[in-house]
Amino acid sequence: MEISVTTAKSGRINVHADGEYYFTVPALIWYASPISGKTQADEEELMELKAAADEHDAYEKALRLLSIRAHAAKELKTKLRQKYPEQACESAINRLSENGLIDDEKFASAYADELLRRKNYSPERIVNELIYRGIDRETAKNAANSLDIDKKQGIINIINKARLPEEPTKKDVDRLMRRLLSAGYTMREIREVISISQEEEP
Repeated sequence: MEISVTTAKSGRINVHADGEYYFTVPALIWYASPISGKTQADEEELMELKAAADEHDAYEKALRLLSIRAHAAKELKTKLRQKYPEQACESAINRLSENGLIDDEKFASAYADELLRRKNYSPERIVNELIYRGIDRETAKNAANSLDIDKKQGIINIINKARLPEEPTKKDVDRLMRRLLSAGYTMREIREVISISQEEEP
């Protein structure tokens, strides 16, 4: 195939084969490629160039996502796969792990602590949230178990944050109950705390 290139936006290179547009690659990848100084290349060489470009782009995308917030490896890979091939995503994740930029255990520990402090979630809800983020169940449970979680205090904190009026309506109470259940507490745990609070009132 006869190879030619044109300059694209943002420092990228459009690669053409036999006069037809093939794909776009970062300029860095193009000039590092063994075919950059050639006018001829076969299909295999072009696919190797495309694979190198995909790996580069997937890694750069992952860095941008991590600059916004921390991610678990599985969660990050799922996002990358929306745009890049499997091999490129796998390569990007491995490279990030090797560079210490993603660590599921550290992520799980930090995120579990945040869910407890900011939302007063129960251990069960914390585990579910971590699994949703791509953390395996065992790591999620270890992260939740490492926290000093007082379920009764968590329920009290949520009740206090709700700031119910002195004479709450049924709608107010129902809304609070939904919030407590959503935080992962059982009806029995909630009723025990409410019962104790009522007994302590003068």
